Amino acid sequence: MTSLTNLPRFNKILPHAAIALLITVAITIFFVYQQIEARKKLQYSHLTLKAQQLSAWLDTNFSIINNVLMEVEPLTADTCDSEMLFELRSLMFNVAPVVEIGMVNSAGELICTSWQRHHNAIKVNPPPDQYGLRFVGPLNVEYMQQPAFVLARTLRDGSEVNALVRIRWLKNQLKNYASELGFTALIDSDTGNPIVTNGLYSRPKPATHLPIDFDLIIQAYFQNNREQIAVYSPLTTLPKLSIVISDEKSILIDNDELISPTGFLVLFIIWLALTAVGYMLSNYLSDSRHQLKRALKRDEFINYYQPIVAHRDKKIMGVEVLMRWQHPVEGLKSPITFIPEAIATGYLNLMTSQQLAKCYTELKHLIDKDPDFIVTINISACHLLSQQAITEFIRYKTRIPGLVLEVTEDVLIDETNESIQHAFITLTQAGIQIAIDDFGTGYCGLSYLSQLPVTYLKADKSFIAAIGTDGMHTHVLEMIVDLAQKLELTVIAEGVETTEQLDYLTQLKIELHQGWLYSKALPAKVLLEQIEQRGFTLSIPASLHKKTA
Repeated sequence: MTSLTNLPRFNKILPHAAIALLITVAITIFFVYQQIEARKKLQYSHLTLKAQQLSAWLDTNFSIINNVLMEVEPLTADTCDSEMLFELRSLMFNVAPVVEIGMVNSAGELICTSWQRHHNAIKVNPPPDQYGLRFVGPLNVEYMQQPAFVLARTLRDGSEVNALVRIRWLKNQLKNYASELGFTALIDSDTGNPIVTNGLYSRPKPATHLPIDFDLIIQAYFQNNREQIAVYSPLTTLPKLSIVISDEKSILIDNDELISPTGFLVLFIIWLALTAVGYMLSNYLSDSRHQLKRALKRDEFINYYQPIVAHRDKKIMGVEVLMRWQHPVEGLKSPITFIPEAIATGYLNLMTSQQLAKCYTELKHLIDKDPDFIVTINISACHLLSQQAITEFIRYKTRIPGLVLEVTEDVLIDETNESIQHAFITLTQAGIQIAIDDFGTGYCGLSYLSQLPVTYLKADKSFIAAIGTDGMHTHVLEMIVDLAQKLELTVIAEGVETTEQLDYLTQLKIELHQGWLYSKALPAKVLLEQIEQRGFTLSIPASLHKKTA
C-alpha cells in the first residue's frame, strides 16, 4: 500500500531526476574536459620547461667554448710550436666537454691540434668567410675513428680554430631529459636533421614547422605513426641548432584517474541537489497562484464576446464578455479551467479589472454608436465583498452605460452576508443592472426574487437544450418565462443552437437570444469586422433553417 501511495510522487520526481542526471553528466564531461586540458597545459609547461632548461644548459657550455676559441691567436707562418701546443692544451684542460682543439689554415689543412703538430697536413674543408660561432657535424674524425661534434670560429687571417665536443657527453645530457616513450634531440633548425639523439627520433607529418625560429609546441601524428607532443626550443648561442623534447600524448593525459572517489560523491550530491531544485521549481511554476500572477503580469487574459441578439430582427443588442486565458504553452483555456483557482487565490478581482479595461478599449467604437449597447460581465461574491471592485464597477458605468453584472443564484440568496446585500443596493443605486446567470438551477424562489434588484434572467443552457425532448426542463423554462412576466423581468435564452429551439423560444416570447445559432464567442477584432461589414444585424445560415415538407 505504501509503495502504491508514493507512486504518483515518484512519477512526478522521475522526469526531474532524469533532467538532473543529464545536467550532472554534462557537468562531469565539462569537469573531465577541464581536467584533461589542465593536465595538457601542465605537461606542456613541463616539457617546455625541460626544453628551456636543456637549451640554456647547452647555451652556457657552448658560450664557454666560444669564449675559449676567441682567445686563440692565428697561426704564425703555419707553424705549431711548443708554445702553441701548450696554449691549446691549457685551453682544452679548462673545458671538460672538449676533447681536442685544432687549427686549420686558410687552405683547409689541419696543421695543429692540442695533441700534436701534423707534419703531413690533413686535408679538411676550407674555413668559410663567416663571423661568429658555427657548428659542423656530426662527423666522423678519421684519425680518431670516432664521431664528433665540432664548434668552430674563423679567425681574422682566414684560418680556423675549432673544438671537438664528445658526442657521448651530449648524449648523456639529453638522456637526463628523455622519457620512456618520447625522445630528446639536438637538431638542425633549418632541416630538422638530428645531430645528437636520445630515444627514437621522429618528425611530425607533415613537417610544416621548419625552419624553427622560436619556441614551438606541436601535437600531431609523427612519422612513427604515434600521436606525440613535441616542444622545440632554438639555442641562443647557435640559432641554427634547436632542442626538441617529445612525449607520447597518451602518457600526458591517461596515467591517473580523472575523477577520484570523492569526486563521484560530489557528483552524486550535485545530482540529488539538482533533482530537488528541479522538483521544487516545477512545483512553484505549476502552482496555480504563481501561474495566475505571472499571467496577470504578462497580460495573458483576453476577452471574447458572444452577441446577445433580438430574435425578431436579428439585431445585436449587446454582448456577454467571456474571459479566456491565452496560455503560452497550453493555448487558449476556457474560464472553467482557471476561474475557480482565481477565486481561491484572490486574483479574480485583478483579472476582472483588466477585463473591464480591455472591454472599454475594444468596444468603445460600438458604445459610442449605441450607448444602450448591453455589455454583461460575470462577477462572483468576491467582487461584491470588495469595496475597490464596487467602486470600479461604478466608475466604468460612466464609460459603459449598458454595463450589466451577471451573478449566479447562490450569490443573490446569501441573506446572511450584509456586505453582499449592501453591495447590490449600492450598484443598483448607481444605475448598474443585475442579471441572474444560469437561472433555474438554484433555489431563488418567487418571494425572494421579487425583493432583489434584478433586471435580467438568463435561462440555463440545460433548459434550452431540452427543447423538443418533452423533458421536465422544457416545463421549467415555461415557468421561468411566466415568473419573469409577473416580475417584469427580461429573459435571455443562452445556448440557442437550432432553429427548432428558436421557434419554441419565439412561441414563449423570449426576445433576447444568445448561442451558436447566431454566433460563437469572438475576439473583439473579428466581432468589429463583422459589424463593420454587415452592421448590427446577424443572419442565420440557410443550412440551419428548419426544413419543411
